This record gives sequence, C-alpha cells and structure tokens, in this order.
Amino acid sequence: MTGPRTFRTSPGSYAALCGVLSVPFFIWVWSAFSRGTVDPRALLISASLPVAAAVWLAWYRLRIDDSGIEYRDLRRSFYVRYPEVASLKAEWISGGRFGSVHRFTLHLHDGRELPINLKPFPRDAYKALSERLRSDA
Repeated sequence: MTGPRTFRTSPGSYAALCGVLSVPFFIWVWSAFSRGTVDPRALLISASLPVAAAVWLAWYRLRIDDSGIEYRDLRRSFYVRYPEVASLKAEWISGGRFGSVHRFTLHLHDGRELPINLKPFPRDAYKALSERLRSDA
C-alpha cells in the first residue's frame, strides 16, 4: 500500500443533509423579515438542526493503513486487522417507506459482523477498502 488513507464525510453528504435540515431555519428567517417580529426560540431550534447534523457527520472516519481498518461513527468505533477479516459484503435491504438501502458489513473469521456505514464517505472509500481487502487475501 502507498500509505494510510483516511476518509472523512464527503462535502456532498454535508450539502445534502445540512441543506435539507436548513430549510426550517430559512423559513423562520423569511417569516421574521416579512412579519417584522423575531421568535428567537424558533430561530435557535431551527438553526440547531443543520448544526447537529454537521457535528454528527464530522464524527465519521474510516482509516485504511498497512495493518488494518479503523472505523468510527457516533455509535461504534473499532479497529480490525486484515487477517481477522473474512469478507466485506454489500447488500441491498428493501422495505420501509424509504425503499432500498445499501448496507455494508465486515464479516470476521470469528463469526462477528461489523456494520460500516460507507454512505457519508466519498465514493472511492468503498473502492479503496475493497481493493485493500482483496490485496490482503
């Protein structure tokens, strides 16, 4: 490997999630200007939505180096050495009102399954991870 690669949340993920969650804030700002009155609580609450999303997305990290994979999100953090990994599986899960979702799971030789959310990362994160696991096999 050429060196460790660290992936963080892509700008597109920030734009998509924070952009959508900014809509209530802009509605309240427009409303405040059109009515001439400001409700500070409404502005604060509506501004906190995209800020909370940005903090959540900033927590994601995937590091691929010569010895293993380090992954972090808000719920879990783990480090796995390559000899422990049996496979990386990507599968489509269908159902619910949101349709199909892509789920990525690291399957380990000891039977454990470690879910990885690769959706917030740049597209080349999956490619780099799968290539690294193939080259180590």
